[in-house]
This record gives sequence, C-alpha cells and structure tokens, in this order.
Amino acid sequence: MGLELDAIDAKILGLLHGDGRMTNTEVARRLGLAEATVRKRVARLLDRGVMQFQAWVDPLKVGYEVYAIIQIQASPAHIESVAESLAKFPEIAFLGVCTGDFDLFAAAVFRSNADLYDFLTRRLSAVSGINRTSTSSMIRLVKREYAFPVPAVPVK
Repeated sequence: MGLELDAIDAKILGLLHGDGRMTNTEVARRLGLAEATVRKRVARLLDRGVMQFQAWVDPLKVGYEVYAIIQIQASPAHIESVAESLAKFPEIAFLGVCTGDFDLFAAAVFRSNADLYDFLTRRLSAVSGINRTSTSSMIRLVKREYAFPVPAVPVK
C-alpha cells in the first residue's frame, strides 16, 4: 500500500512536477507554508520512495536512433527470473510485468537498427524462459510525460 498523501503533499508534488529544481523556500512561499514544513514533507516523500529527483535525458537527442517496445511472453515459472535478467540490460529503460498476451513489457533504446538486431538475436534470445517476443520501433515520439495528477485524501 502506498503512502497516504494529503492535499499539502499533493500540492508540493504538483509544484515539483513542474520544476524539480524548485527550492523548498520557493515551494513554501507559493503554498503559504513554513520552509521547515516543506523540507520535512519533501524528506518524508523521498524517504518513502514516493518521489525522487533525477535528470531525464531524451535518448533520441543524445545519440540513440531507435526507441523499441519489446513485449515478452515467458513460461509462467520463469517470469520473475526473466524479469531479473532483463532488468540488467542497460538498453532497457522501462520494464514491467503485465497481464494480457505478453508477460513483460520493455522499452529500450539503441544507437542503430544493427544494435537492436544484435540485442534481439544474440542477447535477448539467450535469456532462458522466453517463449516469444514482439518488437516495435517507435518512429515518432508524440508524448513522453512523467507528471500525472497526484491523488490526495482530505486533511482531517
């Protein structure tokens, strides 16, 4: 179960979604709170893993030409071991276990189609427990967003 967020937490997260470099002092000023209150809440949100600060690099602007979506069907007994193996590949930026026709969903970046081909035919095919894959190349990225509405419970 996730951390129960109140309206103040949601507002702090909303401001930091817009500008992750915003200082605690500026967040406090915008919300009419004490800086210490914001600092403690941000620390709690970080400690509990609700949020993290990172620089998001657009792979298509730093030399990666191919953004691939790879769906993987694994033997039921091997789903976790396949996921653990795939998580070690540096090309895979996102990996999730899912329901439906495939058991795992991965997003990966490659410098070229030749690198994608090598990954699929040599490295991915060597992972034990994979039964089938389906790969699609993203030819145009329309939206890549990491911000979404944060639900809050009413403050009591």
